[in-house]
Amino acid sequence: MAQQPAPLKLQTDKLLYADSVYQEAITEKDSLKLAEAYFLYGKTYNSAGDYLMSQQWFLHSLAILEPRGDSYALSRLYSVLSYLQENYQETLHYAFLSLAVSRRIKSDKALMRAYLTLAHIYQTDWSGKNQHVYGILSSNVYRMDWSKAGKKPNLPKPRADSALYYIKKVYELSYKLNDHVAMIESNIHLGRFLWNTYQNPRALDYLQKGLAIATADTEERMQIRLMLYMTSVHIARRQPTQAARLLTEAQQLLDRSDINDYFINAQFEGAYTDYYSLIGDWKRAFEHGQKLHTMEINNYIADHDGAVTRLSMEYKSEQKEAKLRAQKNELELRSETLRAQQRLTWAISALLGVTVAMAIVFFRLYRKNRRMSERNVELVREQNHRVKNNLQVISSLLNLQFNQLTDENAKRMVEESQMRVQAMSILHQRLYAGDEQGDQQVVVDTSEFIIELVEEVLKAYGYSAIHPIYDLDPLELSADEALPLGLIINELTTNACKYAFADHPYPAFSISSRRNGNKFTLSVTDNGPGLPSHVSMDGSSNQRLTFGLRLILMEVQQLQGTCEFESKGGTHFSMEFKV
Repeated sequence: MAQQPAPLKLQTDKLLYADSVYQEAITEKDSLKLAEAYFLYGKTYNSAGDYLMSQQWFLHSLAILEPRGDSYALSRLYSVLSYLQENYQETLHYAFLSLAVSRRIKSDKALMRAYLTLAHIYQTDWSGKNQHVYGILSSNVYRMDWSKAGKKPNLPKPRADSALYYIKKVYELSYKLNDHVAMIESNIHLGRFLWNTYQNPRALDYLQKGLAIATADTEERMQIRLMLYMTSVHIARRQPTQAARLLTEAQQLLDRSDINDYFINAQFEGAYTDYYSLIGDWKRAFEHGQKLHTMEINNYIADHDGAVTRLSMEYKSEQKEAKLRAQKNELELRSETLRAQQRLTWAISALLGVTVAMAIVFFRLYRKNRRMSERNVELVREQNHRVKNNLQVISSLLNLQFNQLTDENAKRMVEESQMRVQAMSILHQRLYAGDEQGDQQVVVDTSEFIIELVEEVLKAYGYSAIHPIYDLDPLELSADEALPLGLIINELTTNACKYAFADHPYPAFSISSRRNGNKFTLSVTDNGPGLPSHVSMDGSSNQRLTFGLRLILMEVQQLQGTCEFESKGGTHFSMEFKV
């Protein structure tokens, strides 16, 4: 049987590919591609056994992906980082972050990866002093190494039931997606778990099933791993003939390929050591055991003594970041050309205010003339049609301006103006929905109006999966009262989407209203980070407030009501006015 080549060398093809993605990212000024390039660098160093360097690259990628919100790439990165942590709490923290993102983006592929990560965690005996677990993710091997974590008080032992639950979840999803690589891996994990935990002979059935798929797809790396896993089972069952056959086939396949992976090489040495010990060839068993020991020592040295390589790559990283800073400075110089666009945005906002005033006038005209002749009814309908057209024109102008803007702040202001127009449009539709049937409706049911308005804002910001908690007393309001109320709820929901939901793994939002006699109370709560410290909690001061918060205070004053903000475990807004 042939000897193994020395591991711990960077795979040139992977490094060149990462470089090519990085160059594309810089040329196209694409931050997502840059995050992917950093991730590829991390994978390359991880495969070579340089875990410290790989984690640095992964964290560079994380710094770009986290502020952009949920994505498959972020879920994948959390999962990989989980394998590189040195203590139980951090490992579990990243694993559950990966699971939360996977569920929010509703990706079976991401869920499969997150479930597999949790399965590895629950398979591990954390109470031991020197624990190593090797996990497989998308044909790449990642290492958990908790030998340097020091004292580990009250750390849990393996939880076989939880591990088996998540492994079965991975198995089901792999076949649902018909993903051959995932099917191979899920068979590996299920087979190894059944043998390592229960010494169940059915483990060979799953490993054989995975080998059949890997052979059909010519997945050489997978074939070698499966053969070595099956070899270990036969050795444990004291079946040297079957073990020798599989070990020879795996060695021949490795010799024909260009695979030079640290973990596969280490797995071979371990298999040779166990096999020769089984047949009583102690000399060869000792030789391969020594080779395995040497590889582990070299791996440790590579982790701690690779200073020259790490410093070189850190220097390159600093160069790349310097280029990015230079490009950022160039973009900031161009911001002066956007001032005209910002002034246009304010002009559109003023036009919006005029439209609001016009809408109120038309509402009042409609209410005064509802019992007039058919001619007057047609006139009121024409007024309503004009309001609708005005709202549509403003929305179209805002949309046109939004498509032409390049400054993110200006685009955000225009987008918020669109949401305010939409709030008025929803109110207008509800107030006059019955007009075509001659109902002459001039009041609106607040419970239905609030629910529709909130759902539209959540949908516009991509949070349709969030299910707000509603506790609303039925109340009919006039147009003069419903319009300010709608604008207030629109601003509060928009602020929750922008500041409360984005960075929270389990966003929550609730709205309640109560009518006590002639007083109407409204409460809106989210579980975000709360308001900035400079914002007055009682709403008495509007200095340094955003346009949205100033609009809320203005509308509360129009209703001749009072309001209050609180920031305890989120943002809580309450207001009261007479009806």
